[in-house]
Amino acid sequence: YLMKNWFLLNLLISDAFGFSAISDNADLARNRLNDALKSLSGKLTLSPEIDIVEPRDPTALLLQRPAVNALSEQIRKVAKANAAWLSGTTSEIQTFCEEQEEARGRFPSPIPIIYCGEDQDEWKELANIGVCGVMVQCKISSLDDLESTELKKQSEQALALGLQPIPEIILEASTACTWTDESYMENLLSTLTSIIEQEPASIVLTIKDKDTNTEGTDGEESTPLPPVPESISDKIPVLGSVSVMAGGNRIGTESLRWKEAGYTGNVLRKTCLPPSFTQDISLVGRFWSSCIGELKSTKSKSFTFLTRNYMDKSKPVEWAKYQKSVIDSGALGSAEDNVSINADSGDYQGF
Repeated sequence: YLMKNWFLLNLLISDAFGFSAISDNADLARNRLNDALKSLSGKLTLSPEIDIVEPRDPTALLLQRPAVNALSEQIRKVAKANAAWLSGTTSEIQTFCEEQEEARGRFPSPIPIIYCGEDQDEWKELANIGVCGVMVQCKISSLDDLESTELKKQSEQALALGLQPIPEIILEASTACTWTDESYMENLLSTLTSIIEQEPASIVLTIKDKDTNTEGTDGEESTPLPPVPESISDKIPVLGSVSVMAGGNRIGTESLRWKEAGYTGNVLRKTCLPPSFTQDISLVGRFWSSCIGELKSTKSKSFTFLTRNYMDKSKPVEWAKYQKSVIDSGALGSAEDNVSINADSGDYQGF
């Protein structure tokens, strides 16, 4: 009898400690996501969505692990992304997480990983390898539709594993147009909090415009974005999905629209990449490094200065005059000359 009670007592204690550890993991993940996805300085956070595709070529398959390591390092060091939204096999995501973990204690520090794939059976293993959160898709036409989604069930499952559920609210453009004031986002947060039984670690809003991933959208009118009040963005990160194809400064223009509407950051979706890049993760890493690096760069954008030169002749001014004379002579061709841009081969007029 005593032995039986002692066994039950130990079982209860171990369960209690196990539950406490999972709860601590969920809290730690929440803090990491909040720190990464919301900038204290008010700058827009930028995080890419990456589908780590398993190669079909046997040689490329052997080189996959070092390629994923290089991708992870590029996203952290070169792109300086705020987080990474990954899909792919568990082994490849684990390689990415392990490379990030090796950077702990160094600069740049590891970035949080959010799983945005569809395989919920992998959540337990993903939690064990260091993933912080999982994206939970909710396609709705009104807030009442949230009650009929899998959000509550999936959120409970994620939290039980120490993961943070991040709702992705998917709206048709026709619905987003009606969310014209801040009360809609306030009601959204209130509804999400009621369903999850705690405030979400973050919210992602995706607007399903027609053909946003094509190059022919420059002249079209963009869908108005639901505004986010400071009372929400001060508490949790609210992110907008950017899915326009790179080129012609489309990503930069779209990111600025989300920032002006009060969002704290952007998820840069994989549809931003040219189709020819998606099968080669080395190209994916280089693309996001260049893209996010350019979007975050402040060089030659806000730096101005005045100076006075007491020399008889300013060498920089004289050099500029010489350059202008060469340009005016037509030796370098006309600025109006048609330049062929081949997007499939990686040519872009800004991101």
